[in-house]
Amino acid sequence: MKVLVVCYSRTGTTKIVGEAIAKELGADFDQIIDLKKRTGLPPIRFLIAGRDAMRKRKTEIKFERSAADYDLIIIGTPVWAGNITPAVRTYLGIQNLEGKKVAFFYTDGLGTEKLIDEMKKLVPKSVFVGALGIPAKEVKAGVHLEKIKSFVSSLSK
Repeated sequence: MKVLVVCYSRTGTTKIVGEAIAKELGADFDQIIDLKKRTGLPPIRFLIAGRDAMRKRKTEIKFERSAADYDLIIIGTPVWAGNITPAVRTYLGIQNLEGKKVAFFYTDGLGTEKLIDEMKKLVPKSVFVGALGIPAKEVKAGVHLEKIKSFVSSLSK
């Protein structure tokens, strides 16, 4: 089975998790790049990014690998204001994941089942096989690898 792990990561935390999942699975890895500048003074950039996520906005993105070439696609997002990032929302809207197995992961302590349910709704003709949430503080502390191993093991069943 050919596996792709793809994620958006503004600060690098979600990328760390995505790369660890890809390594554990021996999968290909790709990063979604948001072409909108999301840097600047911390309070302003967080407010603008959170507003865009809450309003379910899409954005211009770029990535290298097509999901069409894979059997299982694992998609990761940080959680912004309790929502999927605009870059991941855009990715889910433009990739044809019909009939593909999909799994999701998110990084933040505030993610919920609502977030996973929303991601599932954006790819209704795919086959959902699992989800993983890891608080950013666990990634920063380096204690996230056991959760990743457990998640990867659950995908193999």
